[in-house]
Amino acid sequence: MTKRILIVTGIYPPDIGGSASYSHLLKEELPERGFEVSVLTYAGGNPEISGLFFVSNGWPKGIRHVIYLLKILALGRKRDLILAADSSFGAAFVGALAAKLLGKKYIVRVTGDYAWEQGVQRFGVNDLLDDFQDKKYGLFVEFLRKCQRFSVSSADVVISPSKYLKKIASGWGIDANKIQVIYNSSELPDGKMTKQEARERLGLGGNILLSAGRLVPWKGFGLLIEILPRLLGEYPDLRLVILGDGPERAALELKAKNLKLEANVSFTGKLPKAELLQYLAAADVFALNTAYEGFSHQIIEAMSFGLPVITTRVGGNPEIVRDGESGFLGSYNDPVFFRDSIRKILADAGSRSKLGEGARAAADRFSKERMLKELSELLNSL
Repeated sequence: MTKRILIVTGIYPPDIGGSASYSHLLKEELPERGFEVSVLTYAGGNPEISGLFFVSNGWPKGIRHVIYLLKILALGRKRDLILAADSSFGAAFVGALAAKLLGKKYIVRVTGDYAWEQGVQRFGVNDLLDDFQDKKYGLFVEFLRKCQRFSVSSADVVISPSKYLKKIASGWGIDANKIQVIYNSSELPDGKMTKQEARERLGLGGNILLSAGRLVPWKGFGLLIEILPRLLGEYPDLRLVILGDGPERAALELKAKNLKLEANVSFTGKLPKAELLQYLAAADVFALNTAYEGFSHQIIEAMSFGLPVITTRVGGNPEIVRDGESGFLGSYNDPVFFRDSIRKILADAGSRSKLGEGARAAADRFSKERMLKELSELLNSL
């Protein structure tokens, strides 16, 4: 008998982010493994895509969450289980509540600490994620914490995309035996275009430094802009391309303008998946200066294209990148580390090639088939 699954997620392509990529991958691939899959998300959406349902972000907060709950209740009646692709309030909390009301099996994927993310963006939290776990904050942050604990503790099974996030979720009082680590995979086309083909399509040349993700404070894109002037003294054709969008975009664009770097820094905004992959094919180096990363789709995708990765030794990053073999690991917001690492890669073609080979080999450990096999076995066991 076909098992029917409703995926609830905060974002979905063309949005960039781990939950968007994950939800899209499951919608495309799980039906080939005997599952019937529907997705509910917040966005404008394309109503012509079968099995994809939307609640508009145009509704005020609170109202759209109630509409989302009502849609889950309507859709969930004919489904066997509900899977929250992230642990946000809008997807996981509302999904957990709906699952309880419907008496359905419920799975949540812990992609990070939503209370911390919102605290940093909206409520003046300055601590990094590990420090955040042991402190108390204001009313709104503690309310989000309680909602997150409800969302995760209510689940029949908790999926963690890294050992690091399993440790974080266990710290919320969640039974570690209920948490299953299933590493993320990257969703890539069978045939990749050459670097030259990608550059011609995008109109790019020179040395290309790429970064990607939601433009939020803890992603640290500002540092990559700040270190550029000194690097341009050695590599005048260097170009920083930042893929993605978010609340920090205006401030980052202003920073680039104030440093007179408009010709050397590009902001693409949201991109279709195919175009995002073109940029990965065209680039020389991938850098991610992040204070927190549960388990990064962007890093795996970059490595699968043979890009040396420069990133921080935080969260799940050390589970993906091997320092000196597939890239370099260092401290968050460390200008010397990022500047020197970029120099090492650009200055030595042999070293760049060796790191690229190591990156491809590391990315192979996180295959789509492996992830889907483990997830399918879990879904069939419920």
